[in-house]
This record gives sequence, C-alpha cells and structure tokens, in this order.
Amino acid sequence: MWLLPSKPNSMKKCIPILVALCCPLFVLCQDITGHWKGTIFNEDANQSLNYEVVIKKEKGKYTAFSHTTYLIDGKKYFGIKKINIRIAKDGKIVMQDASLVDYDYPLLPKRNVMQLNVLDLASQDNEAKLEGLFVTNSSKDYKGLTGHVDIRRVSQIIETNLLTYFQKPTADNDLSFVK
Repeated sequence: MWLLPSKPNSMKKCIPILVALCCPLFVLCQDITGHWKGTIFNEDANQSLNYEVVIKKEKGKYTAFSHTTYLIDGKKYFGIKKINIRIAKDGKIVMQDASLVDYDYPLLPKRNVMQLNVLDLASQDNEAKLEGLFVTNSSKDYKGLTGHVDIRRVSQIIETNLLTYFQKPTADNDLSFVK
C-alpha cells in the first residue's frame, strides 16, 4: 500500500513526482482528432509553409493525412501524405510520413525521404494546438531538413485544400467524416 507522507514539507516533494507520473496519462486522454491548420517552418530554407493535418481515430488507431504547400521559384506546389500517428510514453504526439498520396512538384520527389514531427499538445486561449520540431531523414543525394511545426485545431470543418482533395471521387478517401 502506498502512503502519502504525513509531514506537510514531505508532501511538497511528492507533488513533482505525481505530476510527472500523471502528465503522460493526461495527454493519452486528450483528443487530437480533427482538422488542424498552421505552418511548418523550414529552418534550412528560412521559409514558412502552409501545413494542414486531418486526424481521425477508429478502434483505437489514428489515421491522418497532411497537406503542405511549397514555394519553388515563386510558384506554389502541394504534397499530400498519409501519416502515422502515435503517442509516446512521455506524452509527445509523434507523426511520421507513411506515403506520398499525391503531389504536383515540378520534379520527382526523392525516394524514402520521410518527415518526422514530435509535437506537444497544448491549449492557448481555449484553442488546442500542436507544436514542436520536425526533421526529415537524409539520403545519398538529399540533405535532411529541420524546422518547427505550429498547427491549431480548426473549430469547424471549413473548405481547405486537403478537404477539397478528399471530396474528389478518385481520391483514396480513408477519412469517413469528410463529405
């Protein structure tokens, strides 16, 4: 049986331990499903890109897609990726590219280059946000990138590039709440 200390000063020492033990459990209870919009900042190019993620959860497993808008020589291009999501033991939200679903890049994308986001779930002004770092792996002819992700939950479903994409009849629509 676990007993709390009887002395008031000893209780102060237990509070940080209780917080450390409960915080990961608190994050596991948080709802990360929904529509998230914001930016991804590429430190290497010193460029902020539009970034959008839609997440759903079925039978305890997350399914998600991302949409990123790129600027190449002043022209906008897009990439849509299926992403895997898990919650780490420390409460971090880990998002990793699974596959490239569609794109309109002027060049063929480099094979096996994946993005990994390690994000914290926070609330600011009654608004949920995911923020943290991202990295891409490097390859023989591709230098890995690093940067920062800052996305906020959109309170209602609005027309966006990613949702418009999934309304197309030919799209691989794994997101049943998109109509």
